[in-house]
Amino acid sequence: MPYSCRIFKKCLTSQDGFALLAAIMAVMIMVAVGFFALTMTSQDIRISSRLIGERKAFSAAEAGVNEVCRTLNPQSLTAISGRKIDTARDPSAEFDASLPIRDTAHPSIIIPGSDLSKAYAGAIFRTTVTGKDTTYNSQTSIDVGVAYAPSPSDTQQGGL
Repeated sequence: MPYSCRIFKKCLTSQDGFALLAAIMAVMIMVAVGFFALTMTSQDIRISSRLIGERKAFSAAEAGVNEVCRTLNPQSLTAISGRKIDTARDPSAEFDASLPIRDTAHPSIIIPGSDLSKAYAGAIFRTTVTGKDTTYNSQTSIDVGVAYAPSPSDTQQGGL
């Protein structure tokens, strides 16, 4: 058998270099698993931060609804813009409320008053309150119908 064939046969049956190949494969698998774990973790953080931002925006919108209900005055209707919720604890949460408009499709709600000989009516005003959180760049809108009452009804007099 020629010398070159013996060398070739020895190279084929030799185990030299197998440890290096196994180490490289193990490192590649570890890198793939690490990359997968990093990707999943960063996606979870993004999802969590989006949920936090949406909850803070919704809380700001709820505070805006309360403010609209508290300050509604039919003689002086105004829009609210950029109102902060709590500047000391959370300066990024704020809300806007559009100009309240009288809902003519539902002219009034009959409300019992303290004088049972008369009917009272509540005028309905519609507005949209948008809560925002600037830290997470999220916002939520709520369409609201607010009844302003009591005022004596001009459509129904007498007992309920």
